[in-house]
Amino acid sequence: MRTQPTFATLASGLKLHYRVQGNPEGPWVVLLNGLLSDTTMWAGVLPGLADRYRILTFDSRGQGKSDAPLEGPYPTALLAQEAWELFGLLKVERPWLMGLSNGSAMSLELLTAHPEAFAGAVLTSAMCRFDFAMNLKAEHWARCLEVGGPLMQFDAVAPFLWGDGFLEARHGVLRAYHQVVTGGDKPMHGNLHQIRGIQGWDIRERLEAIQAPVLLLCGAEDLLTPPWKCLETARRIPGSRFEVVPDIGHAYPVENPKKYAARIRRFLDKDDAGFGR
Repeated sequence: MRTQPTFATLASGLKLHYRVQGNPEGPWVVLLNGLLSDTTMWAGVLPGLADRYRILTFDSRGQGKSDAPLEGPYPTALLAQEAWELFGLLKVERPWLMGLSNGSAMSLELLTAHPEAFAGAVLTSAMCRFDFAMNLKAEHWARCLEVGGPLMQFDAVAPFLWGDGFLEARHGVLRAYHQVVTGGDKPMHGNLHQIRGIQGWDIRERLEAIQAPVLLLCGAEDLLTPPWKCLETARRIPGSRFEVVPDIGHAYPVENPKKYAARIRRFLDKDDAGFGR
């Protein structure tokens, strides 16, 4: 039997879909989705964490089963504020943040706005701004979605998202998954508002406020948020660690979830010699 979806209603009336699982006595870990994704992107990661940690997954506005208001776009700062409100409703205390791409951007917003509230973070594919090139890419994806729907948008973004070998081996599955997550009876405006909500985002000058330990991971084959752009984020966060992962593209938690979960555990268990505060 499938678990029934659970929802939290924010003060604005917005309903966010969430799920809490794992060890009820363990430290909190929050998994923050990438753009145009939903909580199912963490399916391969959860088995490697659930025995030790209490895990919150949720869909931001416009994602998965959460509400997708007609008015948009959905700015990254707003998504982070709503995540913070959700943490309060669910009594999530001093969690570790695990973000991918736009989930990493949301995490940076949270870490800078509430520097003492988090145990730390592991952020994958984390740029600190949407520069001119990224804005062009994002607008191209939005136009593809408007003109040709989810599959045209997938074809436009796929070569940037996945490592070469993973994309070649899983292309059909990934394309079908994208169609399910962003297509079907889901309103297109929610997807468009997600894409256009991050355009122009820039948090560079606020990153020095982060106090928690942060590990930043980037795939060596990531063409969307390449290592040299993610390195800028690491250089601006005091005491952070930056690692490039071989044979991985943009979505490490999806491309190799077992190794990703193992890397998280080593970081949270503070097994990294010489790292910490």
